Amino acid sequence: MQQYRNRLRIISDVLSVALNSSDEGGISQSVLMRRSNLSYRGLEQLLSQLLSAGMLLEKKEGSGVRYVVSAKGAEYLAHYHQFKAFAESYGLLL
Repeated sequence: MQQYRNRLRIISDVLSVALNSSDEGGISQSVLMRRSNLSYRGLEQLLSQLLSAGMLLEKKEGSGVRYVVSAKGAEYLAHYHQFKAFAESYGLLL
């Protein structure tokens, strides 16, 4: 049976997608939504939280907005992957 993603995993997925697109100058909301497999409403709520926490930064380009991972967001990802590896070493799945 497939396990659902928890909130920590969803945050990690969104930040990973945005980080992998940072070399392109950030990522648009629609591409981020599609690649991280979230609904529009779910992504909007999460973006608001990640922006207020300082994990994502907004870059205004013309009429659109692009999102870039901040240093704080990259640090979160590193700690998440460390903890995930630690938990899996004990046979636990996140």
